[in-house]
Amino acid sequence: MSRTARPAGRACLPATPEPAAEPPTAISLSAADAPDAAPPKRPTRARLQTFFLREFARSGSLADAAARTGIAPRTVQRWRASNIAFAGRYDAVLETRVELLEDAAMRRALGRMSRPVFHRGQHVANVERHNDVMLMRVLARFDRLRERRAVDEARRAANADAVDDIRLLDEASERARWASRP
Repeated sequence: MSRTARPAGRACLPATPEPAAEPPTAISLSAADAPDAAPPKRPTRARLQTFFLREFARSGSLADAAARTGIAPRTVQRWRASNIAFAGRYDAVLETRVELLEDAAMRRALGRMSRPVFHRGQHVANVERHNDVMLMRVLARFDRLRERRAVDEARRAANADAVDDIRLLDEASERARWASRP
């Protein structure tokens, strides 16, 4: 009677059905904190997408998250184009990453760096520096956002006027149609 060796870490377990769970609308960063998480063993599209979103939330880099998932970045673009739910979750993770970066930039812009000053081996003072360049960049970004919002609002107002004109024309044609009937 010979025994066959099993690979380490693999045990024979009875197959149990996995409970169906609703996919989360957004991947939280706390869920992405698992270090050295491996891609799913049975890679279905939904599992790959969830793993990718966790890695993307953790690293913030599309290329890095795609490489860790074992897919091409182009695959993520196709998923976004074909799957509205995935696109929404991707956008939510992206917004979270952008907010984190903006918060970090604001802390660096408004905070000060304290550097020790030594003279002949003795600590004599601390020099505090403000990051003026970072503050200027953050303010410029907020100016661009303000301008972009103004342009978007103007575009929406123009579209609303166009929709109102079309609605008025439709109503006038309906009245004319009803007035021409005996």
